[in-house]
Amino acid sequence: MAANAQIIDLRRVLAERFPKAHSARRAAPREGLPAGLERLDAVLEGGWPRGRISELVTGGRGAGAVPVLHRLIERTAADGGFLALVDAADGFDVDAADPACLERLLWVRCTDAAQAIQAADLLLRDRNLPQVVLDLSGAPPAQLRRIAATTWHRFARLTEHHGATLLVMTPQPLVGTPAVRVRLRSRMTIEAVKDGPTATLLRIRCELERSPALQSQSESESEVDIASQARRA
Repeated sequence: MAANAQIIDLRRVLAERFPKAHSARRAAPREGLPAGLERLDAVLEGGWPRGRISELVTGGRGAGAVPVLHRLIERTAADGGFLALVDAADGFDVDAADPACLERLLWVRCTDAAQAIQAADLLLRDRNLPQVVLDLSGAPPAQLRRIAATTWHRFARLTEHHGATLLVMTPQPLVGTPAVRVRLRSRMTIEAVKDGPTATLLRIRCELERSPALQSQSESESEVDIASQARRA
């Protein structure tokens, strides 16, 4: 009963805060959700797969995760969409974001990974916000180890059923069966960041480790990992 009450309250709050989100989701094209960064969109062949679960492996500080997240928020707002950010470590820097973009962002501030997983689960069961980012990149390893493997299977089914797009940001590969896994390979210094946001974005390096081209909605869970296939070849 408590969980049902939470879902009802969440739906009411989302409907009041984002009254146009439903229509935005229905009008959205079926191709990828643009990341807002040309190099990353090229790697993804258009963007993050809609209605699927994807993983962005941040690889720690200096890899470029923060500017990638901000560009996604900016692009989503520019396209007239809405995005929910579930922040496991309460580390999102609001002051660094464009104020105009914040009007189309729901920031869920959490105290740990378990709370973030619960919040993401509630959001994925609701149809108000079709784009969800689950940021686990700042969570301690001990908390990440306690996330059950079945969580990702459940999230995959929810995204498929409700048509939501879920991007999970992790410090190392964590999601069991993502449609796409991209690893950031940047190693930025403080001096590089001082050159400005444009220069910072140009320094971002990313690598596709798992491709949606090898998956379909009817595939079994025994998916092919592109990186492993390349090493065997």
